[in-house]
Amino acid sequence: MAQGCARMQQIAEGAKQMTKAAILAAWVLGSGLSAEVLGYFLHRLLHSGKIAFLSRNHMKHHMVLYGPLQEQRSEKYLDATKNDVSLGNIGVEWLLPAALVLGGTLAAFHLLHVQLLYQVVFVATTLLWSFLMFSYLHDVMHIEGYWLAKNWMLKKWFLSARKLHEIHHRVLSDKGIMNKNFGIGFFFLDRLFGTLEEQDASFNEAGYRLAQERFKSVHT
Repeated sequence: MAQGCARMQQIAEGAKQMTKAAILAAWVLGSGLSAEVLGYFLHRLLHSGKIAFLSRNHMKHHMVLYGPLQEQRSEKYLDATKNDVSLGNIGVEWLLPAALVLGGTLAAFHLLHVQLLYQVVFVATTLLWSFLMFSYLHDVMHIEGYWLAKNWMLKKWFLSARKLHEIHHRVLSDKGIMNKNFGIGFFFLDRLFGTLEEQDASFNEAGYRLAQERFKSVHT
């Protein structure tokens, strides 16, 4: 009887540990997904021109350093945050909105009494995923001959994502907005929200002139 009870306790403890692991894994996956969603919509905001100073900082990258008529890759990454407020080469246009959303989310977690462990997992995963996708991966897409383009396991995915990102830099709407392919490594949100473009369109000269006028401050 005693052995049977001990065995039942072991099974219950094992089930409890598996449940904790599953919950932790769900928090990691959910945090990564929320970071991707945040990055997508923030990227759309930066291109919209609705908050001028945020769009100005981002459009320096798109209109001055890697413009629609310029080469999209260089020997070294051309940093748009040079001489501006930044964390490394992550500009304030990303840092400020992300900090506000992250702070608001943590406040909500506090009110909902979310365990500290899960809050730490959320923050760590969000920051790591955001850095990997919207900073590191984005920047190396603009570097010629980067190792990801040669790696047998990652080459197909990287080159496909890089092609879509280059389309993001070249395709302009009639209102002078680059409004396609806001993802970096993954584009399921673009597909979901109708912003995916897989083929280069003919260059929109009128849209480009409007973009130059809309974001002329980035040249000063």
